[in-house]
Amino acid sequence: MKDSQRDRTERRAMLLGASGNLVMALVAWATFWFSHSEAVLLDGNYSFIVFLGMGVALAVSKLKARRTETFPLGQFFYEALYSLVKGLMIMGVILMAVATSVVRILLYVRGSTDGIPMLNPGPIVYYAAAMVVLSFALSGYYRLANRRIGDQSSILKTDTKASFVDGVLSLGILAGVLALRNAGADGQSSFVPYLADSIITIVLSVILISKPIQIIREAVIELAVGRLQDKDEYARLSTAIEEVCSPELSVSGMHMSKTGSRYLALVSVEPADGSGVVSLTTLRTKRRETQQRLQEEYPHFIMQLIPGA
Repeated sequence: MKDSQRDRTERRAMLLGASGNLVMALVAWATFWFSHSEAVLLDGNYSFIVFLGMGVALAVSKLKARRTETFPLGQFFYEALYSLVKGLMIMGVILMAVATSVVRILLYVRGSTDGIPMLNPGPIVYYAAAMVVLSFALSGYYRLANRRIGDQSSILKTDTKASFVDGVLSLGILAGVLALRNAGADGQSSFVPYLADSIITIVLSVILISKPIQIIREAVIELAVGRLQDKDEYARLSTAIEEVCSPELSVSGMHMSKTGSRYLALVSVEPADGSGVVSLTTLRTKRRETQQRLQEEYPHFIMQLIPGA
């Protein structure tokens, strides 16, 4: 797939995602008006933030490959920076949801049930069910679009996880409201109208917290030009490099990193015959052959061959 086709696929997915998140935000705000649910309001605000972030992502998509005097290798770090900010945002949403739930539980334990808003569950059921479908559909669409371009888009990879988190949170809201409608207000289940949503939110948050942590970790590694974390991809690239270098050169060391959709390989080589001398012509030839071999799948792949000491 050509680079321009990759960019069009990525931007098309982001435009669809932006539209979907704007619709979800508007529906959430309308539902909050009728239901008085803080969880729904939080979900809607999250969707709106994602919508705004998509505008930034579209700008990054157009800017990333542009080379300047300051950034001669392109500006792919913006992709990793976007992922970092998105990961922090998801983390913030989850922590805010946990904090709100803990406060409600403490109020209930102290007997201050007047401080816990009673919900109108009817509108929330239809809202949450629709959001579950839309969020998981968007997550699946991002995943398929990224797979079509070789899973090279950090933006689509991040938004796949973000939409999945949004879908699970909506699923939690739906489960909590259904529990509220099916449980009585007396006896052992008297806490349900007050705490069902809070308890489910905390459980889901504990399960989902690994998602933003993973996004943040990968983004920090990319920004620090750390080692490529995808072991299968690392093995595939290193094998291709070694095959092109042989039989003239022997690979003695390799560092491979990924920043956004740009891949950088620093390869230390030695002459296979043990002579200790590597010609500049051989280095240039092998570098060009490697670039040509990987260009179709990795259009932003950069490699430098370094003669071993």
